[in-house]
Amino acid sequence: MRNILFLIMLYCSLSAWSQINLVPNPSFEDTISCPIFLDQMVACANWSSYRGSPDYFNSCGGLGLSVPNVTFGYQFAHSGGAFVGAITYHKNNTAAGGNAREFVGVNLSTPLQVGFKYYFSFYAVLAETYTGFASNNLGLRFFSIPFSVNHPAPIDNFSHLHVDSILSDSIYWHKISGSFVADSNYQYVSIGNFYDYSNTDSLAINTYSPAYYFIDDICVSTDSLYNATWTSLQNIEPNEVQIFPNPVQDYFRFQSIHKIEEIIIYDSRGRFIISELVNSTEGRIYLGSISDGIYIALFKKEKSISLHKFLKF
Repeated sequence: MRNILFLIMLYCSLSAWSQINLVPNPSFEDTISCPIFLDQMVACANWSSYRGSPDYFNSCGGLGLSVPNVTFGYQFAHSGGAFVGAITYHKNNTAAGGNAREFVGVNLSTPLQVGFKYYFSFYAVLAETYTGFASNNLGLRFFSIPFSVNHPAPIDNFSHLHVDSILSDSIYWHKISGSFVADSNYQYVSIGNFYDYSNTDSLAINTYSPAYYFIDDICVSTDSLYNATWTSLQNIEPNEVQIFPNPVQDYFRFQSIHKIEEIIIYDSRGRFIISELVNSTEGRIYLGSISDGIYIALFKKEKSISLHKFLKF
């Protein structure tokens, strides 16, 4: 009987352990401070630069850093209200210039165990502004030691996961996923293009030089099903908040299951219009001062956001 109970407890503990994302702050939602400049990964909890100057974007950020209207284009996060951006390719006359890369990295909550199979994934989309190229080889790599701007991770044509095809979509997030059996007790994971200029394929988009990608929702787990279905707790939940009337004349009312912290209004081109702190599950927003047209209302909650399109007339 004791042996049976022990096996049951062991099975339950292993199952619970396997269904854990080993990546802390996997969607970049937790902040040390809201970003106010580019090259400010120090504002993101747990994460840091492992090479170059990657950028941190958050809905609480300053001009050009506030999701979804950021310097490199108009893009909602894959989930929640934050993501990071990094250069994966740079065309230059010299090999050193062509190998300009930016990596982000984090200390895993638990080191990988040798002999265990791990499943990992993340989401990426090409930035639409100030991006001259699309490239392949964006991927994920485990390390046994951390890296930094002054001690950068290597570009040596190896990664544990990378996408072979050129990722040229600047609208929809793409999931990049894979698996491997750990051959070392890796304790750190990094995202970027770890392949040099001669081993990276590219596609010219416009006259700007770098290929620049947004990255979100990183997962590392021993459970393949968990990895396949995992999304951040900070999801976009389009049906959780109700607004009425729609179309809108002077105001709309809102009702929500969870407390709304802030409502932000953007026009159809993603430009910020107004915002209002509400801290309530219901209320109304006055819109009499804005012009007629199509708008997007972003309802910001503690662990999620909801989006609604409405017509003002």
